[in-house]
Amino acid sequence: MRVVICGAGTAGCVTAARLSEDPTIEVVLLEAGPHYTPGNWPDSLSHAYRVIRETHDWEYFAQAGASPRLVHVPRGKVVGGSSVTNGAIALRGLPEHYDEWESFVDGYSWESMLPWFRAIEHDHQFGTSPAHGNDGPISINRHPRANWYPIFEYFAEAALSAGHPWIDDHNAPGAVGVGPTPFNMVDGARQTPADHYLDPALSRTNLSLVSGVICDRIRFSGTTAVGVEIIDGDGAERFIEADHVIVCLGTYASPALFLRSGVGPREALDPFEIPVVHESPALGNGMQDHPKISYRFWIDTPIPSWPHPWIQVLLTAYAEVAGEKRLFQVMPYVGQDTAGHKFADINLQVADARGRTGTVRLQGRDPHLQPVLSMGWLEDGSDRALSIVGGAALMELSRIAPFSDVVRSWPNQDDRDHALRTVETFHHPVGTLRMGRPDDPTAVVDGTGSVFGIEGVSCFDASIIPRIPSANTHLAVLALSERLCHAFRTREN
Repeated sequence: MRVVICGAGTAGCVTAARLSEDPTIEVVLLEAGPHYTPGNWPDSLSHAYRVIRETHDWEYFAQAGASPRLVHVPRGKVVGGSSVTNGAIALRGLPEHYDEWESFVDGYSWESMLPWFRAIEHDHQFGTSPAHGNDGPISINRHPRANWYPIFEYFAEAALSAGHPWIDDHNAPGAVGVGPTPFNMVDGARQTPADHYLDPALSRTNLSLVSGVICDRIRFSGTTAVGVEIIDGDGAERFIEADHVIVCLGTYASPALFLRSGVGPREALDPFEIPVVHESPALGNGMQDHPKISYRFWIDTPIPSWPHPWIQVLLTAYAEVAGEKRLFQVMPYVGQDTAGHKFADINLQVADARGRTGTVRLQGRDPHLQPVLSMGWLEDGSDRALSIVGGAALMELSRIAPFSDVVRSWPNQDDRDHALRTVETFHHPVGTLRMGRPDDPTAVVDGTGSVFGIEGVSCFDASIIPRIPSANTHLAVLALSERLCHAFRTREN
């Protein structure tokens, strides 16, 4: 059996490694970006201290939802995908938001996902506890409080003074409070699925990686996939035959591939004269992401020389919105010195995001054109209300000593419209190919990642997540991909 995987990001690396453990499966992994072998990463990708936007990026821009702006939405263009360019934050989110997955698709809940979270991690602080793993491929670490930069210590002390509890482990079930941020890094080096899943597997004779190619479309015979049309670096078109295609291009690019292939809403295909293979009305709809609202402060603390961690501490807290407890997060950055001016951003995340109005559409049939992205941030009224209440709580922290002794607000940050002026991505888009039951008209794939209405095609990436977790999505994608690979191999055998 030949499986062709489109995309060598987080999901693609996990899928290629796990499926190629079965010698009866030939795996071909396709990726647009370059492949760097262990020890040969360029300097621009060698650290794990912040999101890398300047290089190895798809340079996508999106309409910012309720805010009429275009914003950059970084996505990694490299083997390893955004796991190579993200901030390396390793958060799970609260169990109740995974329990909501079961309202969309049978068999999913926090308890069903916990074994897979444990399987992926080697938690250096809590790995021997029941909620964690100690033998997985991805190391998880936290900066010891004794090593925090002053601004983070002052922020934590202000949060504690405001009544927020101290949290040693933000990945413990039910953890809400202030404490160290977990990262998938060791000594400042990010720990990616490219390093710890794919590279060790590439010695297998049944696994091949083809980098520097664009996945143009899936070719069908009727409604059965027979392979993938690709374009190489010289512009030559090639066809890669497949018995099964697994799409792992991510929340933006996976639906775009399906649309170019004739799978999606008819009204999204007809303008480009793309023949309809299968009409899937929900495909490309329902995108969810965590809105990030930035609050900038002048600061009066030392700024360490680069490279250094931008983030060390996290506050997770509840706010009341329309009589309901809703979760938000506050994440301060260490700051920067530009031309003698020292400032830092303190970022609010609408962690319990409810909005599902984002969309992915095509500009045209050319796969080099970026998808048309509409993020839907803050179009949901309750998300907008949470951003206002959470922002007020953040500003209140800035007035509590000792944090207030080292930060000074810029004008108008107490304005209720501040969120609309500054909202952008926290890099966690999901849901454009959402999992669901066969009778759900808003679902695109089932609980195994198989696409409804066509044969021989699955999707294993963040685009199928039915409800965004209250955290960064990297660990969720790792755990979900592991689970789906296990189900695929069990089904095929």
